Amino acid sequence: MRAKAPFFLAVIWIFVSCGSPEKETPPSPETQENTSAPAPAPEIQRYPSAPDLPPAPDTLRIAVISDINGSYGTIGYSPLVHAAVNDIISRGYDFVVSPGDLIAGQRHGVDYDSMWRAFHYEIGDVFFDNNLEFIFAPGNHDASAYAGHEDARDAYARAFENRRPKAPLLPGSHFPFYYGVMIRGVRVIALDITRPVRDNDPQVDWLAETLASPEKTRLTLVLGHFPLSPVHFTHIWDIAGSRRLMSILSETPDLIYISGHNHVYYPGHIGEIRTIAAPALGAGARSLMGAPAVSGYVQIIVPPQAPARVTALVAPDFKRMVNRAALPEVVFSTQREDVGMARYIVDLIDDEAH
Repeated sequence: MRAKAPFFLAVIWIFVSCGSPEKETPPSPETQENTSAPAPAPEIQRYPSAPDLPPAPDTLRIAVISDINGSYGTIGYSPLVHAAVNDIISRGYDFVVSPGDLIAGQRHGVDYDSMWRAFHYEIGDVFFDNNLEFIFAPGNHDASAYAGHEDARDAYARAFENRRPKAPLLPGSHFPFYYGVMIRGVRVIALDITRPVRDNDPQVDWLAETLASPEKTRLTLVLGHFPLSPVHFTHIWDIAGSRRLMSILSETPDLIYISGHNHVYYPGHIGEIRTIAAPALGAGARSLMGAPAVSGYVQIIVPPQAPARVTALVAPDFKRMVNRAALPEVVFSTQREDVGMARYIVDLIDDEAH
């Protein structure tokens, strides 16, 4: 019986300390007015209508597609991917970029050559025939740099052996793994980030030298499949990983780092580095902290004398866009693009005010 005494005393102490409940007194009308619940805030419209593309000839319009692959080994593409390609062509973008996952590889026994033939026939050649330059980085399903996927990397190299960009490659490029081009004053750089990179990686050396070039640019787009910081918990360890890479990017003005892999859309920044996490256009769209999963593609509008504007167009008809205000303000180390005090945000807000 003595073993139960502490519990019994604890019950008595809780009862005494709480006291007996007092009889509630109805509040006076004045009190009722002061304690009434505030009116609920208006619900944020997640997917408002997307505005038309600006017709100004000096404004660049860039489309971003990412993670267009289906399930492992799938040869060919879904109707949704075809719809996006047709929409991009009909809107008249200046060029198209992708941070990777163009085919459904990264599994032994899949037919890489057939998947790449399907890619050329259904995607790459369609853009080419419509005079749209398509610049891409390798994804982990295309050419994983992890050991054991040498066959995938060999197939990736073969797939683009005779299919180079129309724009001349920047000096030191190692197409199709890491390389760069200049298109209408925009420097586009693709990196081989299908696993975390080290500070002494040769492509990091090349990137530092390339970004230090005195050539004047309107904008620099850096494509890397893994993000600089995760934007979804399913791939929390799949990040670019190099502190030196982060330092190089942060010191380059008018730069946007574009990633895929996480299958969610999130426009943001890490300190001074502006980032775009592109949504999945193929299989596997994911939800971002309670928001519905969204498939689609991203458009980047570059006015002549103002920061680039980023919008995600929502499938299946791409007539609606993701409302930036409906996204969380912070995801891991990334702040939403309108939150914080990065230099480009101040310029963007100032431009929106005028």
